Amino acid sequence: MARGQHRLTVVSNRGPIQYAQLDGERVALRGGGGLVSALRGLIGNHEVTWIVCAISAEDHVVAAEQNGRALDETDAVGNAFKLHFADPAPDDFAAMYGTIANPLLWFIQHGLYASGEDPVISTDIREAWAGYRRYNAAVATEAAMERDCDALMIHDYQLALVPAMLREAGVDAPILHFTHIPWPEPEAWKQLPVDLRTELLHGLLGSDIVGFHTQQDVTNFLATCEVHLPQVTVDRERACVRMTIDHVARDVHIRSYPISIDPAELRAHMRNPEMIAAHAELIRTRPEKLILRVDRTDPSKNILRGFHAYGRLLERRPDLHGRVQLLSLLDPSRLAVPVYANYLKRINAIAAEINDTHGSDGWLPIDLRIGDNFPVVVAAYREYDALLVNSIADGMNLISKEAPLLNERDGVVVLSERAGSFEELEPWVLRVDPLDVEQTAAQLERALELPQPERGERAAAIRAFVEDHDVARWIDLQLVDLELLAEARA
Repeated sequence: MARGQHRLTVVSNRGPIQYAQLDGERVALRGGGGLVSALRGLIGNHEVTWIVCAISAEDHVVAAEQNGRALDETDAVGNAFKLHFADPAPDDFAAMYGTIANPLLWFIQHGLYASGEDPVISTDIREAWAGYRRYNAAVATEAAMERDCDALMIHDYQLALVPAMLREAGVDAPILHFTHIPWPEPEAWKQLPVDLRTELLHGLLGSDIVGFHTQQDVTNFLATCEVHLPQVTVDRERACVRMTIDHVARDVHIRSYPISIDPAELRAHMRNPEMIAAHAELIRTRPEKLILRVDRTDPSKNILRGFHAYGRLLERRPDLHGRVQLLSLLDPSRLAVPVYANYLKRINAIAAEINDTHGSDGWLPIDLRIGDNFPVVVAAYREYDALLVNSIADGMNLISKEAPLLNERDGVVVLSERAGSFEELEPWVLRVDPLDVEQTAAQLERALELPQPERGERAAAIRAFVEDHDVARWIDLQLVDLELLAEARA
């Protein structure tokens, strides 16, 4: 794998294209999303074949037509790449998505299960795990067809078993698997039966490099292998796990690559007429002090405790009544999964309760907006005085990087110590324990009252850091490690 342009196979559950039928014609819907946006630079600078799961009805038709061939496509900004569909059975996709990935793995990895209640590992879970395995196998089969590349880059927890399956299929190109959600401490994995967690770990260790967002994730993964895989050797100093298979030793390198954003792309949105109109409207209606949160309606985002903390702020500071507002821009998430649908109901109920308790004519304490409204998000990024990110756990949390980049009021970031971005932004944010409602209320109060010189210094430092540590750097760090790996093998 020489330095420069590479032939890369990218593998993910969802990708930049989904097909549909419109007026009897096939159309390619080019989407965004965090992963697609992050990998846009990869598509623009390298020869990429992207393997994705067929999801829509038309995707399944295209998958049947492709007959093992990748299709020529372009992404939303015109970058050319090749698209290759995997087409797992619908029941296997449903088992992966609705039972194993969300909520089981998601809840374990975000620390969301209540001890003594969940999870319940039943026959249904084991049957769903078999579907998860078959889903991974279907994707691995297609990925193995694209083995003639400089490296394979596999993304996220839905595809944790794919690396080992590729090795078993004889793929010898370098493999990097990147997990975009947190990796918890070893104790958390005792919530998964020993055979399932062993299979999961061995799946990931089929890679040459296992990537995470933070150094804490790396530390936790090494400790997990040490505790739960006694047959491997963990070298913490070198951050690698030595596997011995058929008397042949192989080192798997565990690395952190903090994902980030494209500053130029994000700033370009502000010139869009929709964004300009939304900003003008927000300026017209904004309160004296604006607190902002932007999240998916996911239990890991800790929205309920955030609302309770804001309610405590209003109790502590009656002088803020009528002067402050919490603007909550929430995107509905995974509502087909019952626990997520129930969480959204609780969000609405608590917001209504706080508004009923503290609101008055002409003043709504919480402005709760449910839906995908990106122009309002961009406008709010520019206007907040305090940004609340109090997630229970986050792989990274790009909102804590996006919002400060665009903010024009020296807004203060109140950030959970369990968000991945805290590892990078700690010197310039106000730290909160996401479980501590009183502390969160106090830090919101402090954020609104910090003197201007300190606000400006903190905001400028975050902007400078994000500019320097952008998404291109995230990609480059991974490619350099893959290049070094290839050189060491040559």
